[in-house]
Formats: sequence, C-alpha cells, structure tokens
Amino acid sequence: MAADVVPVLNERIQTSFKSNVMKDRRIAQISKRIRDGTATFVDGHDYAERLGENLSRALTENLTADTLPDGKLYYNIAKRTVTPALETNYNLTNEAAAEIQKLLDAELGIGLNAVKADFPAERIQGLIDKMTADGITLEQALVWLAEPIVNNSEAFFDDFIDSNAKFRNDVGLEATITRKVAGNCCEWCAAMAGTYDYGEEPPDIYRRHEFCRCVVTYKLGKTNQNVWSKRIWESSPDDKAKRIEAGLPKNELSPIEKIEAANALYRDKVVSTLEGKDRRKKLKAYAKMSAEERIARLKEFEEKRAMRG
Repeated sequence: MAADVVPVLNERIQTSFKSNVMKDRRIAQISKRIRDGTATFVDGHDYAERLGENLSRALTENLTADTLPDGKLYYNIAKRTVTPALETNYNLTNEAAAEIQKLLDAELGIGLNAVKADFPAERIQGLIDKMTADGITLEQALVWLAEPIVNNSEAFFDDFIDSNAKFRNDVGLEATITRKVAGNCCEWCAAMAGTYDYGEEPPDIYRRHEFCRCVVTYKLGKTNQNVWSKRIWESSPDDKAKRIEAGLPKNELSPIEKIEAANALYRDKVVSTLEGKDRRKKLKAYAKMSAEERIARLKEFEEKRAMRG
C-alpha cells in the first residue's frame, strides 16, 4: 500500500504559508493598525487578499510533480490539502475582520458581537472539483491554485461584510454598502461602484471576476460617502437639493467619476421625491443601470440645471 503523502504535504504547506505571512510587510502593517485601534474594513480586505496570495504561493510551491503521486493532483489529495488550507485563511480573515468590527463599533458606542459567516463549503467544493476534473493535467490544476485562491480569500471577507451588515440592519441600525474599485478596473466594476442603502444595493455587489481587487465595505449611520470625491454628505432633503443645484464641473471629471456622480445625483433625486414602494422600485431600477445609462442620466441633470440658468 502506498504511503499517505497528505500529512507531509499539509505540514509543508502550513510551514511555507506561515513563513510567507511572517515576511509580508503589508500584513504586519495591518496587524499593527489592528493593535493600535486604527484599522478599517479596507485594511480587512487587504489582509484577506494578502493571505490569499501567500497561501496560493505555498500551495503551488508544495503541490508539485515531485511531491505528488504520479505527478498528479488526485481528488483525495486536493480535498485534504486545499480545503483545510482555505479553512485556515477563512478563520484568520474572520478573526481580523471581527477585531476591526469591534474597533468600529466601539467608536459608535455599539456593543454587538461580530457575526462569523458560514464557511462556503459548496463554493470550495466546486473549486476542488475543477482542479481534479477528468483529464486535467497538473499544470492546469495549478491554475486553480493561483488567482482563484486569492479570489476566494477575498470572498471570505466579503461574506463577513455581508453577514454583519445584515445583522446590524436587522436589529435596527442603518447601514450603507460601498463598493470601491481598485486600479484600472473594468467597465462592469466601474458601474457597480458606489454607496447604497442596505437592501437597495445591486444584487451582484459582492460578485468578483478573476484579478478583481474591488473593496466592499459597509458603514453604520446616516452619513454616506462618495468614494471618488471623498466628500461626506448627510441624507437630508436640504442637502440633496444643494448638491443637485450645485452640480459637478463636467470637464473636471474622469469617466469613472462621472459614473459615480451620476450615481449620487440620480440617487439623491429619487430618494428626495419618492417614498415607500415607489422609492424601492426606482432604486432597484437604478441599481441595474449600465455605466452608459448612468452617464446619460448625469448629462440629463446637467442639461436641466443649465436650462434653469
């Protein structure tokens, strides 16, 4: 009977992962910010992302042709190495996120506990199935141990945000969900960016594609933040009217900023003029608009303001 290689592989993977994490300067910075009480949910996302990158490297360095039977990643081996490795990332991500949640709650005088999202066993099982499908080579299997590992680590943090925003909203606290793009994002991500009242966010607010580094966070209270201009505005009718009347300089905005401006202006208009079911219906329609439709909506508002002179 062939020797079981999994215990040795797991030990090597964990050793490599811990070594990678200890050398990661960004993780060290975030850990210090958590200890100092200055960490934010953006730090929490970055922490999960860096954990994913370090785990991906540990897996690909140790699951090789030299260490695997017949140079192949069999289902039984993948199940017993990749799954527990991702469970480690899941636990570390939730622990860091919970500490950050505690810091943010303390600033608001909130004494609620953080909610730990369920481990997405079905999603991870799907990943295992893909990397061990019939006819797949080791080289092809290792592709699923690269970016998908990082993506799933980010998703662990997204699940935490989703669970805690829902929990706090359910107990009566007002929450807003913000999705912020990173780097030169695609049109789809640009169109998804923005700040939304909890329950009115786009259905795919947490969705990610490969190499997506968008950050999804939530905030409690009535204050919303435009993630591009960094302006804080109160959701009162008077403030909304002022923002609509003041407008934004058309020639000073980038395409992405135009999308966000359209988000804010259209949202203000809808919220200030509609109530109840009509408001929710209009907001849902707004959430499904494409980037082009939102820019067109901004132009419409600009033309109306110009006519008012």
